[in-house]
Amino acid sequence: MNTVAISIYQFTTFSSAAHAGRQHKTTPTSEKLHDQINTLMRDKKSELERRGVDTTVFYNHHPETGKTLMRYPLVIYHCIGNRYYLTGINHGAYALDQLAALYPGTFPIGQNTLGQFMQQTPTAQAPIGITAAPCTYKLVEWRPMHHRDLKAYNKQPLTAKVASLNQRLHNHIANQLGKYLEIELDGLQVEIIDIEKIYPMALFKGEHPYPAYDICFTANLALPGMITLGNHQSLGYGRVEPA
Repeated sequence: MNTVAISIYQFTTFSSAAHAGRQHKTTPTSEKLHDQINTLMRDKKSELERRGVDTTVFYNHHPETGKTLMRYPLVIYHCIGNRYYLTGINHGAYALDQLAALYPGTFPIGQNTLGQFMQQTPTAQAPIGITAAPCTYKLVEWRPMHHRDLKAYNKQPLTAKVASLNQRLHNHIANQLGKYLEIELDGLQVEIIDIEKIYPMALFKGEHPYPAYDICFTANLALPGMITLGNHQSLGYGRVEPA
């Protein structure tokens, strides 16, 4: 059984005094949290690097070429209801702890204000790996396929679609956790047992359509909560929850 270091922070959102009398408030999204946290990071970048933080974990792109770094996101941005959360994994957990230490107070996000960094789960080692008995999980707003694959997927009969989703889930676990987090996954068995919700087709960056589902699945695998699988996982899509 492998382990990963995980730290989870949560924030309370409330209207700032400057905008308290206005009716229109900033709609919470994980993208807004991503942008604001990266603004905070850039303001303290030199100090974070002095403390040994690799600041690319906050935005997951090469600082010179701008290309996406092929790895599991070590900082994940969540928006759950009206609350924001951050998950830090391995070095990302250390990076969040250091950023939080540099910002003891509140900070703005759009027309709202976020409460200070509150550590919901202190940094600790979480087990992750193959188990003797199957476990049941839920994935929230899982985006299983790239928009370029959508047309071919829609042409498939239902049985082929089910098999395709199962295979995609298996691949997400094997590649994103096995390959990039170096988790031992020999003998992995995965089965989707229910599709609880189908979301309206979302346009990523206003352009590319992505299907999204809430699913339940079984796997002979121990998984920590608040990690993610699938497309756009750094923005909290495909959030793992115990079923």
